[in-house]
Amino acid sequence: MRRLILQATLIALATAGHAQAGDVAEPSPVMEAPLATLAEEPFAGPVPILPDAFKWTAPPDMPTLEAAWILGSEKDAGPYVLRIRLAEGGRVGVHTHPEDRVTSVLSGTLYVGFGTVFDETRVHAVPAGAVYLAPADQPHYVWAKDGDVEYQENGFGPTGTHFNPR
Repeated sequence: MRRLILQATLIALATAGHAQAGDVAEPSPVMEAPLATLAEEPFAGPVPILPDAFKWTAPPDMPTLEAAWILGSEKDAGPYVLRIRLAEGGRVGVHTHPEDRVTSVLSGTLYVGFGTVFDETRVHAVPAGAVYLAPADQPHYVWAKDGDVEYQENGFGPTGTHFNPR
């Protein structure tokens, strides 16, 4: 019995030293990477797609618009990046997309309206450097009211643009 009490006391003393308030654990030493990790080839890094490589196209019925698919395409599953140039006065009529689109205005001021009718009095100015979201299936329209605009749309495809027949 004395032996059990002695063992219990020793265990209690050994653990009590670690559980006292005010004790601060020593920081763990920095571990070095295993040799196998050091021998791996480094990541080559990003492969930039430079503006000279963009293939700009203009729809025949929209002479003020040029577009370039930078990553992905309308038909591909996965992320895409679409760059658009809209000349001063150019408009993209009421349309929808089947997925959320994040638009970043790169230069100029893009005027954006939401609704089923292109209403010049209900547009919002989105200046260069700003970002906005066009929710899936939300009718909207854009206008380069007072100068050339370049903007970029990002989303996940497949995608499409469906114009309002009005």
